[in-house]
Amino acid sequence: MKKLMIIVGAMLLSIGMASAQSDSNIFTHMGASIGVGSTGATIDLSTNITDYVGVRVGADIMPKIKYKTDIDINNSAELQTQYDAWRVWYMATNPGATAPEMRVPESVDVEGKLNNITGHVLFDLYPGKNIDWHLTLGAYFGPTDVVNVYTTDDSQLLDVAKYNNWQNDRDLKIGAELGDYFLTPDNNGHVDADLKVKGFRPYVGIGWGRAVPKNHTLGFAVDLGCQFWGTPEIYLQGEKQNKSNLEGEAGGVVKTLTKITVYPTLTFRLTGKFF
Repeated sequence: MKKLMIIVGAMLLSIGMASAQSDSNIFTHMGASIGVGSTGATIDLSTNITDYVGVRVGADIMPKIKYKTDIDINNSAELQTQYDAWRVWYMATNPGATAPEMRVPESVDVEGKLNNITGHVLFDLYPGKNIDWHLTLGAYFGPTDVVNVYTTDDSQLLDVAKYNNWQNDRDLKIGAELGDYFLTPDNNGHVDADLKVKGFRPYVGIGWGRAVPKNHTLGFAVDLGCQFWGTPEIYLQGEKQNKSNLEGEAGGVVKTLTKITVYPTLTFRLTGKFF
């Protein structure tokens, strides 16, 4: 990624020097744009550095969408037998106490929340003075925890938490399979997991339309590219989790996101010129 940023800097410098030598049309216009796309609603302030380079600085507001699903529990006859053994042991070692009966649930209801409000700095590079097609290089900046998944009813896993505290063998603990990760509840039966990516996300894309309309007050632009946000990682109760070799199906969008190292970006914008 460092090589990419070096190349970006070299391209911007060379284009800027070449165009500055050809004319003095530098920082002469300013504009703004509003749009919508895969990053949510977007707003920009923009200017032309030269006829060959435009720059956009703005924000992208993604609604905090909530998504309800269920995730599988590592359930088996062996685990059920282990829990029953724990129950017998608990009552034998705690005279007068009664350990609750429990059938290991096949799945647990969870809610996922998307959190991906970002900012961006983007440079549009044009091959000619009157050509609107452009290559875009820059970066997006956003939160590291883009998805939060949590149980909605902690009582479902409260007894499981008690069993896990007694069971020291990792392979015999009861938990939820989320993508390639194995999550166990805390002492209160709660599972709170975050999917984290990089906060700094280099961007490469192509598009059509000027950062600031050249011959008109209003214009239209479209951009297609990718944000490079790295390999998503799962954090449980604030601690990074390692991938397991468990087989199982997890629910919905979270499982998909654990496999995606880039975030596709498609944006349609209405552009305008102040002066």
